[in-house]
Amino acid sequence: MKLARLATGEAKRATKGLRKPGFPKLFYLSYMIRDLDLFEVEARYGALYRDEQYQRRNCLADARVGSFRRDQVTDGGLFDNSKDDESHGYVELPISDRSDPMRIGLWRLTDAKYREAEEAFLRKRAHELTYLDTNEHLGAWQKCSSHQAQSPNQLPPIDREYWSNFVEKASATMLAFPRIRNSHVELKVRHQTNLFVNSDESLSIESLAYWQLEAHLWFLSKNGDGIPWTVSHFTPHPDQLPDLNSFRREIRSAAKLLEKISAAPKIHSYSGPVLLEPVSAGLLIHEALGHRLEGNRLRATGEAKTFADALGDRVLPDFLTLHDDPTQTTWIDSNDREQGLVGHYKFDDEGTPAADARLIENGKLTGFLTGRVPISKRHRSNGHARSRRHERSMSRMGVTILEATNGLDQATLREQLIDQVKQQGLPYGIRIIDATGGETATDSYDFQAFLGEVNLASRIYPDGREELVRGINFIGTPLNAVHGIIAAGDQPVLDNGWCGAESGFVPVSTISPSLLVRHLELQSKSETPYTQYCYPMPERK
Repeated sequence: MKLARLATGEAKRATKGLRKPGFPKLFYLSYMIRDLDLFEVEARYGALYRDEQYQRRNCLADARVGSFRRDQVTDGGLFDNSKDDESHGYVELPISDRSDPMRIGLWRLTDAKYREAEEAFLRKRAHELTYLDTNEHLGAWQKCSSHQAQSPNQLPPIDREYWSNFVEKASATMLAFPRIRNSHVELKVRHQTNLFVNSDESLSIESLAYWQLEAHLWFLSKNGDGIPWTVSHFTPHPDQLPDLNSFRREIRSAAKLLEKISAAPKIHSYSGPVLLEPVSAGLLIHEALGHRLEGNRLRATGEAKTFADALGDRVLPDFLTLHDDPTQTTWIDSNDREQGLVGHYKFDDEGTPAADARLIENGKLTGFLTGRVPISKRHRSNGHARSRRHERSMSRMGVTILEATNGLDQATLREQLIDQVKQQGLPYGIRIIDATGGETATDSYDFQAFLGEVNLASRIYPDGREELVRGINFIGTPLNAVHGIIAAGDQPVLDNGWCGAESGFVPVSTISPSLLVRHLELQSKSETPYTQYCYPMPERK
């Protein structure tokens, strides 16, 4: 492949010829070149608003000066993501493979990254005049043997006309629901081929596809409550997306559900037992545990490092096991349907083969998500370093799987929730049916807490009655939340989505059963009532 030869040649040329007397040498250089073929189409109320297809190519260059023992990177590289750096202006490369433009693009990016690395090395040395580097004994960068692996795939073709018609017709579904005051349907396709080369003569090529079909609805109640809802399908394979009739049925169901949610009572706070359905349970594990098991955070001075000293300790009930396996491409659900995993990849963004990271075995902490930044003297990367674009790669989740032994069926979990309500003397318990999106604070300066955005919830009374409620999110501190898990379900569910952190937004897959938590807190959503529109929407024809 011509591009691979060009990039390999530039990496060799830089490591041999890039020298400034009196400054540490460039001992390692890598290029992660991402070829992107992007297609986005959007429609509203039966008409196209946007239809575009374009190509991009960018490069994540990692230039390290000093030595494997001591380089310029501080705090595990968490904050090497500034858009103000000179190199950020050179991240984009020509989409043509013509030799001269490509070599010039790589030269400009490499030269800027090298100068920034030298400046960072000197700042680090100056910083150490006052502050002790407590990680110096671990070294800076893991040595790895070179490898060659090329597996570019033929990515699924994009039928532009079909999908333009699809979103146009799907968006017309909202015309039947006058209380849906804003809505759109969109399809985003990201075909991505990653080419990785480094100064150790490693080479890997991998192709990945991401197809995301969404309908966004915004319901305005008569009382001025604006309630958003998203019908979403995210998969690596277009044949796993719904057909038009099925998708329209989902939209109609969502619109009718919004009517029910708007009529549901608001609750402003709650503290007690909570039954989290699988997607919301996966979100809890992702926010409370997952980000705190990212190895790069153990090298950052400002991080709280919740589980840094907990290897071998019990952090979950002994009926739960947690691991992260990006090598897994598909998952078979409880109905024997095969589903694609968007968190899958073969090589991470440091060129390391992905591996199954065993994190928690039968409740006990056994490991972390790691890249090539050492977190122990026996450190080996398990191929979890990832980034979105220009950000330095850091250890991130890929395909996170929570497994439960002796899981309980839904009826039994519901009964146990009611038992907890009675034992704690509460008027009702909470069932979180759907939650999408969340955030967590992991730094030591801030509170150690997390939040999950609740879309759909109900309260269950001691006599078994159940009614929808609204206006709440779940919150908590990580240790209290995970230590409070008392039961798990027997029907795990897959949730494909995006995860944001210091190294950007990356696709992740989470597979989790339901979880019953003895004690979790809920707080009010931040909401502002809206006035009604000044005059009626046009009548539908």
